[in-house]
Amino acid sequence: MAKQSGLRRATLTAVVISTLTTGVVLHSRVPAAEAALSPFARLLSDSARADSAAFGALPPRLRPILDVRSLLDSVSLASLPLAECTVLEDGPASEMRRRLHLRLPDSSVVVLYATADEMTGGLLRVEFIRRTPHEGQRGIIWDHERDQTSSMWWTEVGRRRRAERGGIPRGGPVPRAVRALGRQLVMMPCAESAERTPR
Repeated sequence: MAKQSGLRRATLTAVVISTLTTGVVLHSRVPAAEAALSPFARLLSDSARADSAAFGALPPRLRPILDVRSLLDSVSLASLPLAECTVLEDGPASEMRRRLHLRLPDSSVVVLYATADEMTGGLLRVEFIRRTPHEGQRGIIWDHERDQTSSMWWTEVGRRRRAERGGIPRGGPVPRAVRALGRQLVMMPCAESAERTPR
């Protein structure tokens, strides 16, 4: 009995040590895996849930205009009449600048521009423009330096053309959604420009 009891204790101790060792190894791998991610990938991952909530909270009339997340992957881009992503190389070496130009099947056009800090992955500026034929253009610009988001609307109905401009309050879903598109743009595959492209 004493032998069996000692054997059980030895086996249990081995199992506990093995489990603890495995836990330590797995725990040590998590920070290593996170560290292997680029700053852009970490921010995209950290922001995913809040970004999704922001799109869900957009005003109903703006959501179908602004929510182009499903288009920003290689499969969707390949199915569009035009999809051109350009790396702009005229800025400071510490910044990444990209511009995406899309033409959709309904003939509407989307232009998305983003500037981000290469070291931190943080966005510096995001510009979104969408033109809908016979209706007009919606433009939204988020600027990190001024912590400001502005909205523009150019109406194109018949011969009547009108421009409306205004600021968008901080902390709402629109600035968050625009930044989410910027984060997607800096992470998606994008052809390097052959020469320095003017902004």
